[in-house]
Amino acid sequence: MNRKQVLGVALTGMLLVTLGGCPIVVPPTEVDQFETVRTALATYFGGDPMGAIKAETVFASMNDANELNQPYVLSVRSADHYALGHVPGAANIPWRMVADPNALDDVPTDRQVVVYCYTGHTGGVATCYLGAQGYDAVNMKFGMGAWTRDETIRVAAAFDDTVDSHDYTIETTDNPASSTNELPTLNVTTSTDTAEIVRAAAKAYLDAGTPPVITAADLFALLNDGDDTNDPFIISVRSADHYALGHLPGAINIPWKTIAELDNLKKIPADQDIVIYCYTGHTGGLATTALNMLGYNCKNLKFGIMSWTQDADVRVISPFIDANDSHDYATEP
Repeated sequence: MNRKQVLGVALTGMLLVTLGGCPIVVPPTEVDQFETVRTALATYFGGDPMGAIKAETVFASMNDANELNQPYVLSVRSADHYALGHVPGAANIPWRMVADPNALDDVPTDRQVVVYCYTGHTGGVATCYLGAQGYDAVNMKFGMGAWTRDETIRVAAAFDDTVDSHDYTIETTDNPASSTNELPTLNVTTSTDTAEIVRAAAKAYLDAGTPPVITAADLFALLNDGDDTNDPFIISVRSADHYALGHLPGAINIPWKTIAELDNLKKIPADQDIVIYCYTGHTGGLATTALNMLGYNCKNLKFGIMSWTQDADVRVISPFIDANDSHDYATEP
């Protein structure tokens, strides 16, 4: 190895130039980490990703004898719950560990990655991060609750309309948002590498241990405790047409695929707790993760608008119904 090669190895990430025949080390250009992560997320959402994939679609792909469309299945449940039973052939990376160094080393970049969790919420967290890193990732709708009816393997209870839904107030008033909010500043790594910055941003969120969801009952209590100072900023990430049918009181509307656009981010306060909601919790999980990676403090409304209202017209789509949406597909320990 010659002298130039030695310097190149020793000064990885630095720029080597010459002045009068002598090498001079120039520190790397400073990188705007917020903009780096935002661009990665905007690229992911701009690629028109699926919000979720049905269990029956995954099952069909796995069993159609066509090797070209075999998905790589990733369980992001805990190791203990993975051991209780998982989708045949699935790998396991617990969702809070997906941004650990080298966690994705075995995840292929040339196949669709189907992510699944318990009910679909933390699967959305992992899916968003994988998408921001360029993987073709999609969240399995309703998680393990859609794959099996075995309660021991499910661990977490699936959505139950008689237990998990409420008849809280809905409004149709449009709530325009100010576009003058300051953007967060990210400083999560000393690296200037894009993938490492995205990884570090996700890891900072995941390592913080922030609960990814809030229940409708807890959100309702916050909004009605007589203390306006703890009220979260609420964002509906449903379509504009569905927002107009009815939304949570005070909620603004930013459709989920546009959540990382700069103009929309300026509508969101960086110094206030945020709650996002969608239809069933899946696309809300994607948008919530994006904001948390960008330095916001955000939670996803568990089970989406299904948990807030029982009005079928406002819900638009049907909630999880065990008899219709779950299966008895094979699992393996």
